[in-house]
Amino acid sequence: MNALTALKAPRLQPGDTVGVVSPSWGGAGAFPHRVQRGVDQLTALGLKVKFGRHALNQRGFVSDFPKNRASDLHDMFLDPDVRLILAAIGGDHACHLLPLLDFAIVRQHPKLFMGFSDMTVLNLALWKETGLVTFNGPALLTDFAENPEMFEYTKTWFQKAVCHPTPIGKIEPSPYWTEETLDWGTRKDLERPRARQRSEGWTWLKGGIGEGVLLGGCLESLQHLRGTKYWPDWKEAILFLETSEEKPPPSTVDGLLMDFENMGVLQALRGLLIGRPMRYSAEEKSMLRDVILERTHQYNFPIVLDMDFGHTAPQFTLPIGSHALINVPKKHFEILDAAVT
Repeated sequence: MNALTALKAPRLQPGDTVGVVSPSWGGAGAFPHRVQRGVDQLTALGLKVKFGRHALNQRGFVSDFPKNRASDLHDMFLDPDVRLILAAIGGDHACHLLPLLDFAIVRQHPKLFMGFSDMTVLNLALWKETGLVTFNGPALLTDFAENPEMFEYTKTWFQKAVCHPTPIGKIEPSPYWTEETLDWGTRKDLERPRARQRSEGWTWLKGGIGEGVLLGGCLESLQHLRGTKYWPDWKEAILFLETSEEKPPPSTVDGLLMDFENMGVLQALRGLLIGRPMRYSAEEKSMLRDVILERTHQYNFPIVLDMDFGHTAPQFTLPIGSHALINVPKKHFEILDAAVT
């Protein structure tokens, strides 16, 4: 699949309905106050909200049986009112759904599908099997439920990606960021906003200019796709990667990047984007930079680090399957085409 054969869904407009699903963890059932905050934010954006039949359930470390989670996803693609299918949150078991999904339904009823972290599995599988442009972007419980409201940066780039059938254009770094965690179980998140830090901007690690198709997501979640038919074709891709709150150490990242080289991924790339790592010390960030430079020393594609996507906040939305341009000499990153119709 490539950007020339991309299947794009209709844009999101005021009055449209957002369908919320829980393809992995049952966090929506565990934290109803976060659900309500997320719904309030979507409503404030002029949108309606409906939930999958099993989206608010909990069953151990997942929301429900795989067949029920897959059924919710099918229902949302078939629902004529739903325009955006939004993940409540990530997890680690969206992979359960892969053998159960009817990709013909997706091809026949293209919808916006958005999430990050473990939603990497579904974002890439939907793209690989149908050509549907999917979105690595905000989730209900994390970004839409931010206190006192969604970060303006996240909201701006979410709307640019899914609401306008025009090229998304140049992405600017956020002037601030946060990785603070306020405990949802004791509702500490309702007491105050998360503390922000001033951003030093993105790190333009390795020079060059590259243009390609955006593919990627959470590094740990990507491992669920290796060796399956859902593993993408990385030819002429710009790979974007981020690490989760579980904070895989630089040594683990090193091993996974070496795997990518052994699998022929790095050789195929036109560029590499890395989201700001969560919970890394200054020393660990320095080690990560060294690891990335060492693993890519024989390739000429441009590399940018500490970008605003992934598990720190705020984040911009990355449309999987869209063309992008990296120009390190000009410190310029641009998404060249519209992600919606």
